[in-house]
Amino acid sequence: MLTVLFYVLLCMAAVHFIYERILLPSVRLHYRNKLFELRDIVRNQIISNKSKDDVQAAELVHEALNNAINRLHLMTLPNRVRAQRRLSANPEIQARIKREVELFQKCDNGKLIATIRESAKILDKVLLFNSLMLIIYSLPIMLTIWSVAKVLQTANQFLELLTEKQSLEQAVLLLPDRQVAKLVAEENYAYA
Repeated sequence: MLTVLFYVLLCMAAVHFIYERILLPSVRLHYRNKLFELRDIVRNQIISNKSKDDVQAAELVHEALNNAINRLHLMTLPNRVRAQRRLSANPEIQARIKREVELFQKCDNGKLIATIRESAKILDKVLLFNSLMLIIYSLPIMLTIWSVAKVLQTANQFLELLTEKQSLEQAVLLLPDRQVAKLVAEENYAYA
């Protein structure tokens, strides 16, 4: 049994190494290149735009894309949870983000808005790929918890049916034969 466990853990370590050190950097590079393409679109908007609000929003998007390009490795589930906790505890950062979001909302340049949406989709995909091994490792634990919860829920429902205040006994004592037959008869059983 220990030999099997050893080989399973060895295979998991090999898969983890291949994913984290070979595949994941390639995936991040692919999405980094997509962010570079989006940044080029934003740079063209900065050069060609005449509206002050659009230029200001484009510069903000440009800076945000630069930050995203440099921080793709930070997009993980534990970092997301940590950031959400700290963000909810810090109203100054919330206010800054709100101001910048309002600036984006003032912008009526369709290309910039599409770029923002596309970059958000890319960051969501990177978050998924960066956290994939954690999800795979925690999947058996989650399935076990879900299965135990389902068993407990079914057991509670069964106990509720058993502990109801003698509904069958009351029906047998108080109802006529035909109504009792409807309560207890099987689908294809006819009461005579």
